[in-house]
This record gives sequence, C-alpha cells and structure tokens, in this order.
Amino acid sequence: MNTMPPKDAAAQRGRELAIYEAYLGALDTVTSQLLDSTEDESFAEIVQQLAATTHSDLCVLYTNLRDTDDESARVLASWSSSTAIEAALDGIKTLHYSDYPELTDTLRVGMIFIRDRADLPERERLLFARHGLGSLVGIPLLSSGDLDGFLLFAGHRPRRDWHSIELKVLSALANDLAMALTQRRAQLVTKANQRRLEALVSVSDDMVLEFDERGVVVNVWSSHPAMPNAELLGKDLKQALPSEMAAAFRRSANKLFRKGGVETIKLSIPMMDSHSYFLARMQIVPAESGEGRHIVALVRDVTSVMQEEAWQKTLLETLSLLEEAIVDLSPSGALLKTTVPWAKFRGIEIDAIEEDYGFALTHFLPYEDREKLQLAIDSLAGGETHTQTVRFKMPRPDNENAWIEAKLIAHCSPEGDISSLRGVLRDITTAYLHERHITQLALFDSLTQLPNRILLDDHLHQALIRARRNNLKVALGFIDLDHFKQINDTFGHSAGDRVLVNLAKQLRSVLRDIDTLARWGGDEFVVLLPDLPNLTPLRNIAERLREIAREGIYIDGLETKSTISIGFAVFPDDANDDESLMSAADSTMFYAKSLGRNNVQFYNDVVHLRADAREQVALQAKLSTAIERAKLEVYFQPIVNAETSCVVSVETLARWHDDQDGWVSPQIFIPMAERLGLIKELGDQMIDQAFAVLRRWRNEGLSQKLAINVSRAQLFSQDFSARIQQQLASHGLKPQDIELEITESIALTDYSQQMVHLKQLSQEGFTIAIDDFGTGYSSLSQLHEMPVDTIKIDVSFTSRLHTEEGRRIVQAIVQMAQALGLEVVVEGVEKSTTASFLLGLGVKRLQGHYFGNPLSAEKCVELLRHGVSSFHAD
Repeated sequence: MNTMPPKDAAAQRGRELAIYEAYLGALDTVTSQLLDSTEDESFAEIVQQLAATTHSDLCVLYTNLRDTDDESARVLASWSSSTAIEAALDGIKTLHYSDYPELTDTLRVGMIFIRDRADLPERERLLFARHGLGSLVGIPLLSSGDLDGFLLFAGHRPRRDWHSIELKVLSALANDLAMALTQRRAQLVTKANQRRLEALVSVSDDMVLEFDERGVVVNVWSSHPAMPNAELLGKDLKQALPSEMAAAFRRSANKLFRKGGVETIKLSIPMMDSHSYFLARMQIVPAESGEGRHIVALVRDVTSVMQEEAWQKTLLETLSLLEEAIVDLSPSGALLKTTVPWAKFRGIEIDAIEEDYGFALTHFLPYEDREKLQLAIDSLAGGETHTQTVRFKMPRPDNENAWIEAKLIAHCSPEGDISSLRGVLRDITTAYLHERHITQLALFDSLTQLPNRILLDDHLHQALIRARRNNLKVALGFIDLDHFKQINDTFGHSAGDRVLVNLAKQLRSVLRDIDTLARWGGDEFVVLLPDLPNLTPLRNIAERLREIAREGIYIDGLETKSTISIGFAVFPDDANDDESLMSAADSTMFYAKSLGRNNVQFYNDVVHLRADAREQVALQAKLSTAIERAKLEVYFQPIVNAETSCVVSVETLARWHDDQDGWVSPQIFIPMAERLGLIKELGDQMIDQAFAVLRRWRNEGLSQKLAINVSRAQLFSQDFSARIQQQLASHGLKPQDIELEITESIALTDYSQQMVHLKQLSQEGFTIAIDDFGTGYSSLSQLHEMPVDTIKIDVSFTSRLHTEEGRRIVQAIVQMAQALGLEVVVEGVEKSTTASFLLGLGVKRLQGHYFGNPLSAEKCVELLRHGVSSFHAD
C-alpha cells in the first residue's frame, strides 16, 4: 500500500484547505450578490469573481433562449483576460446546441463537461483553439432537471487538473445561479406584464385601482384627470375619491368580501361644475403578499357615452314631433326601427309599432307599388346609387290610402360595406292629390275637358311611331270655328264658352275611340286620326265633322248654328315628322278659311295652289322682309300692384304694322315666325329695342323692371346667356333690371338641359318667370326644383273666373305658388270684379286690359310715373 509521507500529506491538506477557503469565499460573495440584486450588472460582477477564483482566462454565463424555434443559448455575462479573447466572443455570443452535440448531451444529463485541448471534439476545438484556449469546463445550470444554461471556463494552459472541491463548489454555485436566473426571469415576466397592463390601461380612459380590506388604496395603474395617481396612493377611499364614489365602493366591497363574485355599479358624480358618469367593475384578487384579499376596481368614465345617448334620445323625441317618419332598414329592406309618425301612416296605435319590425317595407304597400320600392332598395343595397326617392301608396285600416314619399340613403360600415338603409318617409297625400289635380288641369283644357296641346303632342308622337313600325297612315286636322268673335261680341264670353263646349261634344261624337280631339286654343281644335290603313275613312270622318258642327245650339232663346273650317294633312304622304305634319295641316286650314269658310280641305289637294292662292304665303314673305329690315316695334303692357295702382314692371310685346294689311295680330305672325325659323332673330331685335327704351327710362329716374319673353329658339341657343349679357352691357343695364318670361311648355322641353340654362341665368341675376302657367304639365317637384321667382297664370284660367270651377282652379294655383314662396302675376284681367277677387286671394300683381293695353314707349312713360289711376283719369 502506497502511503504519502507525512510532510507531503500535510502540504496536500494545506492546498485543499486553501482551495476550500478561496471557493467558499467566492460562494459567499456570489450568494450575497444574488440576494442583493439579479440585475445584469450583478451577473457581470459574479462572472468576474468566478474567473478570478478559478484562474480562468475566460468565464462566460450562457442562458437558454426561450423565444426561438431552435435550441440555443446566449451570453448573459462574460469576462476575459485579454481584449483579443473579448473580441473573439462576438462569434460565440449565441450558441446553437445542435452544432455542439457532445457538449450539449453532457450538460443535458447534468454532468460537467471537462476537456483538454487534445480531447476536445472537432467543432469545439475549432471554436476555442484558434483563440489559444486549451482546457474547457462547462457546468450545467439546471432548473427542475432541465438545462437552463451553463457556465463556461477556459484557459490558455493546454491541460489543467481540476480539484474535486473546485468542481463541487462550482456546481453548488451553478445551482444558485440557476435559481437566481429563474427568479430573474420571473421578475422580468412580472415587469413585462406590469408594463403591458399599464400600456393597456393608459390607452383607454379607464381608471384602475386596488384597495385592501381597510379601504386603503395600494395600487393605481391609471387615473382620471380629476383624480391623479399621486393623490390616490396610500389614502383611504374616503380621502382619495369623491364621497359618492367612495361610499359606493365600500358598499360593494363589503358585499364582495362576504359573497365573492363581481360587482358592477353605475355612478353619477358632480365634478368640475358638471356631472360625470362612471361605470365601475369590482372583483376580489389575492394580495401581493399572498396574505389577505384585495379588490381591483376598473372605473370607466362614460360621460360622453351617456351624453350621446341622451342627445340621441332627445333627437328621437324631437323627430317624433315631426310629421315625417324616420326608418332604419336592413340592406334587404326589412324594417328595423322607426319613429312615432309611422303609426299615423299605418293607421295603428303607437304601442303596435314594434309589431311591424322585421317585416319588409314592401309588405305594407299594395302589390302594384311593391316592385318600384324594392328596385330602389336593391339599387341602394347593391351600391348602384347612394340615394333614392320613391313615391308609393300605403293602405290603412280605414281603407284610405296615404301617399308617401320615401327618401332613402345607404349607410356604410367603416369598411365601406352597405350595412343598413335609412330614410325619411313623408305623408304627401294632400300635396299629391293637389298636384294630380293640377296635372289634370295641365293636360286637359279646363273648359271643354279635351286634351290640350301637351297631351296632343304626346299622342301624335306615339301615333307616328306606330305608323312607321306598322306601315300605317296618320291624319291630322286643324279645325277653326268660323265667326266665333261675333258670338262673343253679341252674346258675351259665357255664351261663347257654351258654344265651344257644345262643339267639342259634337265633334267628339263622330270620332273613333282611338282618335284624339284636342283644344288648340281660342276657337281652334285639332283632330288626330291614327292607325289608318288607307285614306278611305278620312274623307268620311272629315265631312261628318263639318256636318255635326252645323247642328244648332240655343243661346238666350235663339238658335245659333256654327260652321267650321278644317285642314287635313297626312303622314307620311304630306310630311315626315310631327312638326311638318302640324305645319301642313295648319296652313291647309288657313287655306280652307280663305275659300269662304265652312269647308274641308286636304293638303294633297291644295298644295299646288298654295303659292298663288293663299294670303299666308304673301304674309310670310312680308314678315320675313319686315324682320330683315327691323320694322317690328316693341310695345309695353303694365303689370300693376292692384293695391297701390303703381306699375311695378312692364312686359315687352312685339307689334307689326304692315303698310297694306295694317296691324297684324301677334297670334298670327309669332307662330309664323316660329315656322319660318325667324323667331330667334325677331326676339333679339325686340330685346335690343326694349333695352334701349329701358336705358332712357333709367336716365329719367324710373326703376320698374322689364319683363321680356324668351322663345324656345332663344333659350335653346348655347350663346343666349352671353348674348343677352352683351346687350345689357352695351346699354349700361344689369341682369337685375330684367325678368325673363319663359312659357311652361318651353321650360319643360328637355327638362334637365333647361334646368342648366335657367340656373345659369338665375345665378347671373335675372329674375325667372314661368309664363302661361297651367297650360304645361309641370309637377310640384319640378316647379320646386326650378330656379323660378314668378309664375304668370294664363289668361285661359282668368277668363273662367266667372264660374265656380274656374275660381277653385285659380285659388288652387295661387295657394300652391304661395306655399312654394313664388310671386304670382295673373294675366288677362279685364274687369274690376276679377281684380277684386284676385286681391282677396292675396294676388297683388295683375295684368290686363283693365289696367292698360299694350302701349308705345312714349305713352307708357306716363303710366310708369303716375300709376294706373291717373292714366284712367286721362
């Protein structure tokens, strides 16, 4: 048995004791540092201490990375004896365990990896040998038996004998480090969670606080502007919070401490000169110490939400006061919500409104109206349009239909998808019936109840379409009542009206059901005979019309027999379009009258005679020459304020005096100028003359407006606005001096295009008046959309004021105009009784022979200066 000499044994024990003392000192130092702090700086000091104790040239503390797909470790702290080795660490700051299998396998089983340079595996040797490092020691850091990192020691000596005491102490140190790293990681997680909570709370307006069973605030994560963090921490709830909130918290806390669970409370707190509203959610949590229970309260300021809800409620209550119903619909059109007026539309009790929810809006409509409403809803839901307006009937339990106008709009989500439809439903029953009555008046002659020009144009247009498609013929005849003026002059206008009504019935009685008899105006009628396979029936019908007109009518006990003159033209034999056909029939009727009246003429029979035999041809030539030489004159008819007898404006009227024929009626030469294409030139001449007169009147201090008639050709002209502005400027006048009168039928021709023209003229300062109102077919919505300031009621309505029906019609038109905020001028006032009746309706501006005939500029001056009464006195 080999024994060590006593001296050597004593030396050996001395060395071991020195190692013990050195390593135990290191263990004590490291343990103290770990107890004081687990910050990164502490680990750097520990690594330096261990390198000094073990006399290593390199000491590195690796910890496992947890947020990577592969298993690897990174340097947490390191120390080296030279800058060269320190620089070399850049290449091994992160180690992938899969690259060093022998090192990894040894550490994972909890064993110490000890190798000298010669014994190192190839990968590890290549990694460390190039830095002159020889011996290598790796000590695992285990947490619950799993590798959590390792300590790496290396030195320049190619071989080093490690004493078992060193390895035991280092293993103990490794265990302490592993526990410290676990604690450090838990602290980091806790801090991260704390920061997440603070970040989460800070981005909201919520206040989060924690208090103990005594009611003392122990944590505040976020606060309210009126209750800062610093003023809450460590204080009793009564001191930290408003009294109402503190008392509510204490009551809920007592309940929670007894029964557990979650408490939600609503609070109204007077703060900052107003009331703030809070919603608090309280829940028991363990105290941080693990002993006792605390309560965490999340307090949300819902003041803005409550105010918004209150505003919404007030808004809904306000909307319920209106006559319109507000509806919310699903994209498919189901009723989701509505306001109180819905009950009135449906004829149901207010309490029954919710029973309608879920039904399609079309469910409440008659079958004939459902399709058009669904089409509007589908158009909105499909994104084809953003708004839709649709009218429909809504039946009610009392069997009465309410007419409803719905204006719908698509509501989009933040993503841009159609999420719902919203709309306003308005009861337009009264306005609709009123409008329908006005439309009836606009399409039919109020005296004879026959179609008027507008409806005739439509029937003629449709007849020509069918004729072209089916190779048929269409006959159009102009009918003039002979010597009608004598009847009016002898028996009066009432008798004349009876003659016209009777004649209309007589003529209508000999026509087919598909034929149209229209009143053209005055004593003229037009007959339309469509769908003729040949001309055989035409001459028979024409002669029957002439004969039926000769049947007498008794007026004041006297039998009066009338005769008519008729001129027929045929499509496509005599004309290729509606305008040419009308012109041909009109000229043929004049030719019939020129032959002595009481006869029927056909265009095809007389066309070869027109150049020589008809006065109209000569008159057309004279008119063309007169316009070319500017021979026509402008006259002025006053428009009077009937209350004050003052002239407020004057209407310009064209007048033509021929050297041979004398004064030619404008009812003759105006249509003739239109047919000849001279109306635009004639209109420009009249405007230029009128502006020159107005300039003289302005120089004399007269301020009345000038109303000028604008023809269809002028209004359709693209340069009309620029041309009239130029004419105004040349005379030193402004658009505000002028009122443009446009007949209703012209304004509605190509309605959308005319809207552009009229809006432009209105924006430039011109006043716009609709002339001959009631003879067209404008709807209330069209009239409301037009930039119109004045409507002039046509003389055909004024002449009927002696009848009850006539008075009701005029009253309806006046009320409609007043409702739309329009000025009203009534034309054709010839009697004081008519003026008095109109004044009683609130119509002040009147025009007609009772106040003054059209006058020359020189005679009109006196009217402008002194008014109508002085003129009558003269």
